[in-house]
Amino acid sequence: MLSLAGCNDPDGARDALDGAGYRDIQIVDRPNWFISNCGEKDTYATHFKALGPTGATVDGVVCSTGGWSKGSTIRITGVHRPEHWPTAPQSGARP
Repeated sequence: MLSLAGCNDPDGARDALDGAGYRDIQIVDRPNWFISNCGEKDTYATHFKALGPTGATVDGVVCSTGGWSKGSTIRITGVHRPEHWPTAPQSGARP
């Protein structure tokens, strides 16, 4: 069961997100205790909401092993774009 990334690491997640340019970071409760959105070797799954480097508000999870080996991985699980958010038609971006 520990392989389900059942723990969280708020300080480590904040450090990773801050270093990657995220702002207004809020650590939030996991939406579903059976799904962590992390790999089987991750010990920590810390869910967050933040203002991303592009200016969009995002939901996501920081996955990590607690600093023992691989560091942290930031996974975005949702993007909340304002209605006036520009899209780039040539890129195939969804509106």
